[in-house]
Amino acid sequence: IPRQLWAETLEQAGRPAWLSEDRRFFVGHLMVPENERQRAPEWRARTLQLTADIGADLLLDQDGNTRAEALGRMARAQEPLFWQIAGMMNHCALGEVEDRLFELMLTIERETPLHVASLSSHSVVYKVRGSVETLYHYYPELRSRAYTSAITIGHARYSTNTSTAFERVQPFSLLGHNGEINTIARLREQAAMLSAQLVDGGSDSQDLNRVLEFLIHHYGFTLLEAIELVFPPILSEIDHLPADLQRLYSYYLQAFGPYAQGPAAIVARYGDECVFSVDALGLRPLWFGETEKEYIFSSEKGVVPLDLLNGDPKPLAPGEKMGLQLLRNTGVTVLDYPAMQQRLRDLAVERCGSLDALGKARACVQSDDQQR
Repeated sequence: IPRQLWAETLEQAGRPAWLSEDRRFFVGHLMVPENERQRAPEWRARTLQLTADIGADLLLDQDGNTRAEALGRMARAQEPLFWQIAGMMNHCALGEVEDRLFELMLTIERETPLHVASLSSHSVVYKVRGSVETLYHYYPELRSRAYTSAITIGHARYSTNTSTAFERVQPFSLLGHNGEINTIARLREQAAMLSAQLVDGGSDSQDLNRVLEFLIHHYGFTLLEAIELVFPPILSEIDHLPADLQRLYSYYLQAFGPYAQGPAAIVARYGDECVFSVDALGLRPLWFGETEKEYIFSSEKGVVPLDLLNGDPKPLAPGEKMGLQLLRNTGVTVLDYPAMQQRLRDLAVERCGSLDALGKARACVQSDDQQR
């Protein structure tokens, strides 16, 4: 969320500017489809009622600032109405804020035709059917000096497995990826087993994004864990890991997945955590580089002029993952794959008490199955 920009926006609306820095402050980017524009007031009223129903205090409700002349002919014919809301989640525990907003997003999807690009206390998503330059010119606020962000994900391609549309433009709430998810039917089948509500008419990328959201919001996993559950190491790689990690991955594979396979290079972010992943065969590249001020992951190593990089960019190996943990006002911790796997183990122990408890839980499930 560009908090300085929202501080100015709130102040102009007669609201306290400092609210934009509050951890309970949230922003929603919603799109009314072009064929529903005539009913926009009805859908907006319903959405605002749903927002109030979850205990949110609305601060601002406004048409987003866009420039239709920046769009091409086909994009202009499909142009949705861009709508922004902002508010405070004052009536729930701080740790429940994102879960409540996620449930609100699901309810909006069920009860209205709106597309929720983002609804969060930590991030916003902008979509356009066009080039990177189109995005920059279509949303004037992106050019504001007040627009600053600690973490930014960008994507310059459409979904390749479905027709193009504003709603299917990447990135989504958590991720952007280069490549394809080639196990779409399996992913949707296992999403149903999680009771995950998929986006109606969504692409393979949207399905993957939604499964990750459910693992985080309904099952309590971190982004690191969710990505590892969806894209675990291949079995031959697991066989070379320490015994405790072999046990952990064996349990997760039996309990959850794998859900999806590439070829895909994944860039994902939730809160102050980022995870980057390359498919097991390494068919979609992902490069890591750093400048004096930034860490950069990109499917194209020339996305930043090479003379700005501190050394040559490095490609992630097939099946490799990396992570970044943003420490506000302190710095960034970079995690290589072994460090991420150790973190995965520590989180499992923290959740269950010990890895032995995972095995006992599995044994109990098997025993119940035998009794049935």
